[in-house]
Formats: sequence, C-alpha cells, structure tokens
Amino acid sequence: MASIRKRGNSYLLVVSMGYDPEGHRRKPQQKTVHPPEGLTPKAKEKWLEEEAALFERQCRNEPLPVDKSITLAAYTAYWLAHIAPGKLAKSTLARDKQDIDRFLPTLGSYKLTDLKPGHFRNLYAQLRKQKNSVTGKPLSESTVEGVHACLCGILSDAMEGGFLSQNPAWRTYKYAGKKKQKRNVADEKTTRKLIAALEEESIKYETYFKLIIATGMRRGECCGLKWKDVDFSEKSIHICRNVVKVTGEDIIVKEPKTAAGDRYVYFSLEMASLLKEYRSFCWGELELHEGRELTTENYIFRRHGENLPMTPSTFTWRFKLILKKHNLPQDLNVHSLRHTAASLMISGGADVATVSGILGHAQVSTTLDIYTHAFDEKKREVSAEMQERMGV
Repeated sequence: MASIRKRGNSYLLVVSMGYDPEGHRRKPQQKTVHPPEGLTPKAKEKWLEEEAALFERQCRNEPLPVDKSITLAAYTAYWLAHIAPGKLAKSTLARDKQDIDRFLPTLGSYKLTDLKPGHFRNLYAQLRKQKNSVTGKPLSESTVEGVHACLCGILSDAMEGGFLSQNPAWRTYKYAGKKKQKRNVADEKTTRKLIAALEEESIKYETYFKLIIATGMRRGECCGLKWKDVDFSEKSIHICRNVVKVTGEDIIVKEPKTAAGDRYVYFSLEMASLLKEYRSFCWGELELHEGRELTTENYIFRRHGENLPMTPSTFTWRFKLILKKHNLPQDLNVHSLRHTAASLMISGGADVATVSGILGHAQVSTTLDIYTHAFDEKKREVSAEMQERMGV
C-alpha cells in the first residue's frame, strides 16, 4: 500500500512505481490529502488507509471491480456472514446488529453504488424523531452516532472488497445533541464519604467498588478477576480478562482489547487486609452452600452456584442503590470511580505515562485527551509553585 507521511496538517501519500525495463527507478507518485475535521485518531487512521489504497489503485491503473447490482441489504447480509465474525468481538457485533436493524428499513433496498450523502443525512434526521421501544423516549444522539459508525464500517469493508470506489457515508454525520458534559468525577471529599458508605454494605460490594477506586480498573475487568490474579506478596493484581454481558447472549469473558490492557496494578496494606477478609468470606460461603473449597481458579466476584463471573450490570444496579441510600450524588456511576481514581492520581502528582499505564490505555494521548482538565489544573499548580519559589 502507499506510504503515508505527515506534513503539518496534511498527509503525503507516496506510491513506489518500481523500475523500468532498463533498471532505472521510476519516479514515485505523490498526492497530498487533508483528512476531514472532527475525526477521532482511529477514524482518521482508517480514512487515510482507504485514501492510500485508492490512490495506489489509481497509480497502477488497476481496475476496481464494482458489482452495480448488490443492495445494501444484500451486502450487509454477506458482511454479517463472512466478514464481521472474523474481525469483531461478539459484544461489538451484537451492538452492530441493533444498528443494522435501525438503518436497513430505510436504506436496505438501495444499491450500494446509488447511495449518496443525502440518504444518510435523511436517515439520521428520521432516527432523531424515533422513540426507544423500551423507554418511550427519543433515541439518544449516541444511538444515532452508533448507527453512523456502523454504516461507515460496513461501507469501508465494501470499498476494500471492491464493491465501491469510495465510502458515501463519510462526513455525513454531525453531532446534534447537547454539548457533552464534563465527565462525572467525585472530588476527594465525596470519595471519602463514598468509602465510608461502602463500609456499611456487604463485604462483596465494599471490595468490588473499593478496588475500582484504588486501581482505576474498568467494571468488566474487575468482574473478570480470579483469585490467582492476586499476588499478596507483591500487593499486585494482574488484569488480563474483561467480562461483557450482551442481551440475549451468554456471559462473555475475553482478553483485553490491546496489549496495554493486560497489566498489573498495585494495592495498599489496607486493601490487602480487605481482600483477605473477603477471601475468607468466599471460602466459608462456598463450603457452606456448595460443599467445596475455594480455588485460585474461582472468580473473585462469582455468581452463586456457578464458577462464572458476576456481570457489570449487577454492580451498576447496586451502585445506584448505594448512592440513593447514603444521599450521595446521583449523577455518579461505576465508571465515575475509574475517572475519580485517575483524577486523584493526577492531583497527587502522577505523570501522564504512569496514569496511562495504570488505566491500561493503549496510547498516552488517550489519557491526555480524557483528563486534559485534571492535567491543566496540575500544570497551573506547578507553575504557581515555581513562580512563587523564584519570586517572578
């Protein structure tokens, strides 16, 4: 494929044209492209890859076979059967199927080559007027955004497979919801109140929520922990699994998405004491109700009567009850505890690389993007301290 080189705000695509019959190197073909504004880093990377592949075909005069008869419905069925299973996780595929059910009634009969940007814009406008069949409320903007992302993914695969020469869904979505609110984070005072409240709850829930506050791990990662992942001598936990529950599907236990997600986090003496107390509780419960001993292969947060992990939604539901019972801010959720942990680390002086490693982000830029506000506050403090010390 053509090489991609960054040049300021643009990118240079370069295709090597090989050698002529006399052995002389042919002049490489070049093209400057400007990615659409507003793309995420991942979406920008995919857009550039598509542009590079198309430019290389043009340079080599390779004909692009396009089936002018296949409809979006027919191609989507092909995609679900032959492409998606090999590249998407079950949980992602389940969400995509929901999105597909939302766009096929409107766009399914169109031939791929007849689809225009206006078709997608009209679809999104229609979806914003629809109501959720369960809640009766209008579909959220994130749902519309998800449909757009699903369509872009399917049509990108169609383009890669030669069914299209370009992706007609690109740049057809514009966020129309309210300005996204700042992430819900508990300040230090609220966090202390929450920790005190957890100590009045069952030891299972106390341990689960305190672990997330202490380590910043994700809900599903905490659910996926086994006792063998805890090293009391090193006071470390190996995070190497994630639990997902898709409606209508069995519990899915899978590896982290990225190498960075497979990581170690560390805990205090106080957390070690709580974990040991909870392990003794689990041991007693297992012997009493199931007549067997606890093993290192058991999940730390296990479903009663089965060696299966509890699901994140169980803890989400319980957390809401705890907040209400103890008169704590109702806009917090379990994922807020992860953000809270990260913010407390940053305010405590941790550098971005360390925080990124603890959270399991594949790129430091992700951490900077999510926690810009917290790092800005820290920079302000550091600047003020330095200026006061130097008298400037």
